[in-house]
Amino acid sequence: MFDLILRRLENTIIAITFLFITLLAFANVIARYVFHASFSFTSELLINLAVLLTMVGAAAATRLGTHPSFSLLRDSSRGALHKIVVALVCLGMLVFFLVLMWLGFESAMKQFESGRLTPALQIPQWILSMCLPFGALLGAIRSIQVAVIELRGGEAFKGEEAEALEVAEAVQAETAALENAALATNTDTTTPTKEGGRP
Repeated sequence: MFDLILRRLENTIIAITFLFITLLAFANVIARYVFHASFSFTSELLINLAVLLTMVGAAAATRLGTHPSFSLLRDSSRGALHKIVVALVCLGMLVFFLVLMWLGFESAMKQFESGRLTPALQIPQWILSMCLPFGALLGAIRSIQVAVIELRGGEAFKGEEAEALEVAEAVQAETAALENAALATNTDTTTPTKEGGRP
């Protein structure tokens, strides 16, 4: 359940952030070449949205196992070596995400204490700076999750398409079982019984 909520959160943030980045960049291009003016706030928003997209995307990539070290080292190792490789890679990624989270949170708190505002939008800078520690927190959670699943002998790196296919196959198998049970029930009720030696 927690994994499903986290996955939906990641996917929603990635989709909405990418949509906003695309729309803002497009609007800025139109404004610049058609109206010979540009929105001053777009570069501010684009940079911070790009940081959010990158960090949440890194967490999603960890979940899906598209990190190069996973696909190269994990697939080329077996047995105890496989577990050691997974543990080392996940530990390295966890340390990386925790350092980013700590540095990002520290920077945001300094901005909060100083009351610093963004130049164009005039909103507190710490709000936008929280994108970094938030994304790093997601990445740290995913690193721990992947390590636990893999070290228990499970398969952590399943894409959503593979999971959807598994669910579809399970639903088809259940539907077929129900149809077979219904056919068996109908066959039993329609079979003629012999009474007095006559069908």
